[in-house]
Amino acid sequence: MNHRGLAVALTLTFGLGAAADQVARADEAGEQGKAAKPTFEALSKSATRVDRGGIAGLLWAVSASCDGAGDALDVRQCRAIKAARADMLADQTFIVPGDAGAFVVGAFDVKKKSIPLTLSGCVACVEPIEVAGKQLYVVANKAAPTFAGAVAKAAVIHETTRTFSDEEQALDWRAKVVPRLQTEFVVRLVERGAVWQRDGKDGVAVEILGFRVFDPCDGGIVCASPASGKAAVDRAACGEAVVEGEAGDGDGDGEAPPPKPAKEAALPDELTAAQVKEGMKPVREAAAACFATYGVPGSAKLKVTVSGGEVIALEWKEGDLADTPTGTCIEKAARAVVFPKTKKNRQSFTYPIVLR
Repeated sequence: MNHRGLAVALTLTFGLGAAADQVARADEAGEQGKAAKPTFEALSKSATRVDRGGIAGLLWAVSASCDGAGDALDVRQCRAIKAARADMLADQTFIVPGDAGAFVVGAFDVKKKSIPLTLSGCVACVEPIEVAGKQLYVVANKAAPTFAGAVAKAAVIHETTRTFSDEEQALDWRAKVVPRLQTEFVVRLVERGAVWQRDGKDGVAVEILGFRVFDPCDGGIVCASPASGKAAVDRAACGEAVVEGEAGDGDGDGEAPPPKPAKEAALPDELTAAQVKEGMKPVREAAAACFATYGVPGSAKLKVTVSGGEVIALEWKEGDLADTPTGTCIEKAARAVVFPKTKKNRQSFTYPIVLR
């Protein structure tokens, strides 16, 4: 082979080798990209978990005033400590619980066979957190909050729907699962513009980096961003639900089921108006207490569905109380009501509530 032919062969050989190396590196980068897909677990791995008491400690560095700390020396020391604390927290992230106003479950849509779900950036919208003698609301920095009485309404950060095979399945999920759902946010303190005042109220805005809403009974995820695997399971959150594998679950490993009770006296066909009125008396009393707590007036009609003497579903049919802390407070009281048992498998009625 002449020198020219050898040079061409070497060029081709090295060129093909370099191309192969580039393809291999591209494949490796692609695999790394797939492996690096963000998850809630990865986002929260380095975050510090804090409860409401811990949140108060975090907020002090960005919200507390040093003006009343004492003499000039005390004020300077206070400001220096605040600045140092703020610098230390600037690059840290935290896992904090969402409050009662964070996750809202809407009414079942018969046509779409789904329930709308809305998550707002509420770390402390219903119950403000006390920091250095001041009550602070804590919301996402996505948008300025608004107020309905003493309750803050934060920006919506996620909306979705959950589909069901039929209304019965939807009502069952709403009655049994929704009350125990928990919300977690991964947040970072905002250095500038964090402290705000609106409608005579004080607050702090935080940056929400991720979230998840989950059922602690089985760890199931309702919604999350970024995607999340199952959360930690807390069997105590299941209440009276039967958990697979526990004694008495019918597999033969636990105790035998209790004997069936003797035949009960004849049951009435359905609840009477008088029984409904008497049964809802605690709800009327609770509604007044909820109004005194949250200060949100309104009138509405609450659809109550009863089965076996227990309330299995609640739905605001019309009015001003749906998706409000006052409404949620009333729902909590309504779920605890026990009615006389009847022959009717399921009975629904609409109950008016007026708060002025």
